[in-house]
Amino acid sequence: MKNLKNLFLLTLLVGATTFSLTGCSDKDDPAPEGGKAKVQYKLVASEGVNISTIVYYSDNSVVTKTGDFGSTWTSEIVTNNEETTMISANAVGPSDQSTLKAQILIDGKVVKENPVSTGKILTTNVSLK
Repeated sequence: MKNLKNLFLLTLLVGATTFSLTGCSDKDDPAPEGGKAKVQYKLVASEGVNISTIVYYSDNSVVTKTGDFGSTWTSEIVTNNEETTMISANAVGPSDQSTLKAQILIDGKVVKENPVSTGKILTTNVSLK
């Protein structure tokens, strides 16, 4: 009985040690705190397209830009909750073959992209979630 008790305690000790050590992580890239994301938004259109309206979230607030932005536009790096990381844009193209797409970038890499919009009147949007 004494040997069984010692074996049980030894097993419990080994299990507790294993559990506590596997709970530690040496990841170089920890998950964002509180679901926050540092992102850039990018709009890419075909030649001759003029992006005219852009709506996106920056610091969890809506930002609206209107004007003549040409065929490409990239935001500054912004921080948002993952739920509010989204962009929408409108543009006008010269032909039915004109294209527009929206991208979300993290560390310069595209992490989310929408299907390409085609036509003379172009609308696009993409969200991280």
